[in-house]
Order: sequence, then structure tokens, then C-alpha cells
Amino acid sequence: MISHGLGRYEKTLTGLERKGRRRGLVAQGGLDFTSNDYLGLANSPRLRAAIVSALDRGVPVGAGGSRLLRGNHPEHEALEAEAAEFFGSDRALFFGSGYAANVALFSTLPQRDDIIVHDALIHASAHEGIAASKALAVAATHNDVGAFADAILRWRGAGGTGHPWIAVESLYSMDGDRAPLVELARLAEQHDGFLVIDEAHATGIFGPGGRGFSAPLEGRENVVVLHTCGKALGVSGALLGASGVLCDYIVNRARGFIYSTAPSPLTAA
Repeated sequence: MISHGLGRYEKTLTGLERKGRRRGLVAQGGLDFTSNDYLGLANSPRLRAAIVSALDRGVPVGAGGSRLLRGNHPEHEALEAEAAEFFGSDRALFFGSGYAANVALFSTLPQRDDIIVHDALIHASAHEGIAASKALAVAATHNDVGAFADAILRWRGAGGTGHPWIAVESLYSMDGDRAPLVELARLAEQHDGFLVIDEAHATGIFGPGGRGFSAPLEGRENVVVLHTCGKALGVSGALLGASGVLCDYIVNRARGFIYSTAPSPLTAA
């Protein structure tokens, strides 16, 4: 007999096992046909050399605290400055993961009187952040610009007075199709809204110099772009590109940024 209420969890696990859906952790082995290491850079000699060089010049393994306390290392700031210049954004913020960045973004930037219209197939991390937001949230049919427009018009017709936030991925990994970014950017402009683009599966592979499909749009005041570092770039973390005002707001209001130990300065290096 399982005590302390653990029986309900074991029952769920048993049900998953019966359906062939119970998961477990296994060691790496065999040929890689499943990872996100798209360009094989996780074992890159250049990345290894960068880590060794950082250690040699005294860069610490751990940050030692949140970015707002002792954890803001020069390597973080150097990475953010280089990323902003490379991707063409006003500012960039470095997060420990794309998941953490999406949660911080969606739970913080959209305000109570705004609406978040997200693609029906957007990533689970965006859903997590949206669930924590005070803004109204509506799912739009996948890659259907008309569905996004209709959701905004219905909201306005019902008295919506804030700003719409249109949330999409540039490239959807499970379906392999692309978002109509130009049309969605135009829609955001028409309705005084913001466009949030998750470039997780495009950064490093598509766009000029691997800048992603959002490259022609990044740098606009109403465009926010997430570039993850754990896929094509071969390491971990994420870079959120946005206006200086929005980045400062996240630094001051995003609980996941304020209360989390900063990513390792070695990762930034």
C-alpha cells in the first residue's frame, strides 16, 4: 500500500504504461536521428575552445545569483550586445532556456486590457506563459491570417481597448511549415499591436547568415523575436530580441528573470 497520497500518481503512471506512453530517461546511444543539434555544433571544436579560453581567463562556471544581484556577468552583457547587433534588434536578453524566455515574455508583457492571439500550434512554453498572463487569450487556426484578424475584430467589437499580441513560430517543427510573417506583421501594424515570433527552429539555418525568417522584421518597435541557443547553435539558453523599453520592462517585472539564477557565464562565452 502506497502512503502519503502517492497512489494517485502511481495510478496515472500505470495508466500511461498500459497505453505504451510511460516515459523514462535513457542514456545516449546509437546514431542521432532525434536531437535538436541540427548542425552538429554541440561537439564543435570551436565551442569547446571558447569554453577553454573562458576558463583560462577566469570566467566562473556559475553566475552566483540572479542578474539583478551578483549574477550579471560581463559575458552575459557581451553576448547580448553581439546578439542585438547580429540579429538587428534594439536590445537582447539572455535566458537559461527558450522555455523560460517564453514564459517570462508572455506572462509579463501583455497587459490586463490586451489580447493574445496565438497560433493553435504554438509551443507549450508559450502556452505556459499565456496561462500566467492577465490578458485575454484566443487561439487562431494554424497559419490563417484571416482567423487572427477575426479574433482581433471580435475583441474590438466587444469593447477591447488594449493592444493585440500576435504570437507565432516562424517554422513549426512538427509540421515543417512557415508562418506568414509579412502578413501578420502588417496585421499587427493595422491594429496597433505586437508580433511575437519564436525562431527556435529557424535560427542558425534559415534567413541571411542564419538570422531566421524574421530578419526583415526584427528591430521594429512592435516586433519581439526569440532565438533559442539549444538547437542549431549547439549550446543552451535563448536570446530575446526586442526594443529597449520592452527589455527593461522584463528585467523589472518578469518573475522568471528576477528570481532565477543567471545562466552560466561559460554558456554565454
